[in-house]
Amino acid sequence: MSLVEISPDVLEYKPPLTEQSTEYMTIVNNASHNVAFKVKTTAPKFYCVRPNAAVIAPGESVEIQVIFLGLSEEPAANYNCRDKFLVITLPAPEDLDDKGVADAWSKLEASRGKEAVSKKIKVRYVTSDEISPAVAKQDVEESVEVEKEEKQAQPLSQDTPAVEKVEKTTEATEEVNEKKAVSSEDGSNSSENKQDSSVNLKLLLGIVLIAFIFRWLYN
Repeated sequence: MSLVEISPDVLEYKPPLTEQSTEYMTIVNNASHNVAFKVKTTAPKFYCVRPNAAVIAPGESVEIQVIFLGLSEEPAANYNCRDKFLVITLPAPEDLDDKGVADAWSKLEASRGKEAVSKKIKVRYVTSDEISPAVAKQDVEESVEVEKEEKQAQPLSQDTPAVEKVEKTTEATEEVNEKKAVSSEDGSNSSENKQDSSVNLKLLLGIVLIAFIFRWLYN
C-alpha cells in the first residue's frame, strides 16, 4: 500500500460543456506523518480547484473539488482535450497548517523533494454521442417508474369494475334490509290484530255471560 494514494486517473466532464460542472480528486494519507499537497494545472483559466493546497493528517483523506468553468461553445465530437493536473504531496512538519502551505511550499520542495509522491491526472470531455444511448435508457427507465407510481397513487374512478361491484353489493344489502324492515312491520301489525281479536272475543263472552245471569235471576 502506497503511503499516499491519489485518484482518479482521469477527470471526465459531461455535456453540456458550456456550463459549469464539478468533478473530484481524492488524496489519502496512509503515512504516519502529516502530508502537504499542492495541485497544479495546465489550464488555470478553465478550472477552479478547492482546496488547491492543504495539510492531511495521518490516516486522513481529503476530497478536492475540481470545478470546470465551461467553454464558450461545445467542442467537436473528435476533440482531444489536453488539459492536465499535477498533484504533488510532500512530508510536512507538525506545525504546518493549511494556511501556511503556499508560503512554505518552495522550502518543502527544496528540503523534502526526494520524498515527494505525485500523480498526473488527465482531463477528458465526454461527447453527446457517447452518452446518448445511456441517457435514453435512463429516461425510459425513469418514465416507467413514474408511470408505475402514478398508477399506484391514482384513486379508483367511478367507472372501474371494483367500484361498480361495491356499489351493486351495497344496493343489494340495502334492498334486503328494506325487505326485512317491511316483514318485521307486517309481523308486528299481525300480532296487534290478533291481540285486538282476542280482546273483542273476551268482551263478547263477558256480555253474553252477564246477560245469561240476569235472565236466570229474573226468571
